Amino acid sequence: MWSHLRNRLIGTRFKQVFGRGVDKPGFALVYGELALTSQSPMPYTKPGGNPHARFSISRPVSQCELRAASYLASSIGNGTGCTPALRSDNDVRPILDLDFISFGGPLSNFKTEDCQVNDNNLLAIFDQPNTRFLDRKTGNVLAAYADPTFDYGLILKLHPKQFPGRVWLACAGFGEWGTSGAAWYLANRWMEIRERAKDRPFAAVIRVRVQQDESAECLVIKT
Repeated sequence: MWSHLRNRLIGTRFKQVFGRGVDKPGFALVYGELALTSQSPMPYTKPGGNPHARFSISRPVSQCELRAASYLASSIGNGTGCTPALRSDNDVRPILDLDFISFGGPLSNFKTEDCQVNDNNLLAIFDQPNTRFLDRKTGNVLAAYADPTFDYGLILKLHPKQFPGRVWLACAGFGEWGTSGAAWYLANRWMEIRERAKDRPFAAVIRVRVQQDESAECLVIKT
C-alpha cells in the first residue's frame, strides 16, 4: 500500500510540471524535421566506418534531439507508466490543441516557435540571432552564450492562449548540448523545478558543459 501511495504521489507531482495530459494518448515529443540543401544524392558518411561508403537520408534528425527525446521518454515512462509519441514538427505544425515537449530553437522547430510567439508566453524569449535569452516583459538579458566551454539551454513551459488546459514545453539551446542538456535537466531534475514553480508556467535557463549533459545546472528560473 505504501508503494502504491508513493507512486501516486510521485505521479501527481510529475503532472504538476509536465501537465495533466502527460499520461494521455497523443502527448508528443516533437523533434525538428530538417532537409538537405546539397544536391549530392548520397551526402552522408558513417563516422568511424568505411570512408568510401555514402548514404542518403531524406529527412535528417539532429543527434542532440534524439538524446533529448531519449531522456524525456524514459522520465515520462518512469513517472507515468506511459510512452509518449515521437513526432516531427511538420507533422503537428497545424495542431494547437496538443500537449507536447519540443526540441530545438524557434528557427529549427515550428512548435518551439509556437511556444515563443504565443500571447501567454510572458516569461522568456530565445533570441537566436544574438545567442541570448531575454525576459519577455522587460527585454533584459537573462543569459548570453559567451563561454565556449559551455552551451546554454532554455526550458519554457506555458499554457497556450487558445487552449489554456494544454501544456506546451520547449527545450531549446545555443549549441547542441544546450538543447540536450536542457532536456536532461527537465527529465532528471523536475522535482527541483517543481519546488520553485509548482504547476505554474516557468522559464529555466540551463548551463551545461559541452559533451556532458549530466553537468546541466539551472542558472535562472522565472515563474
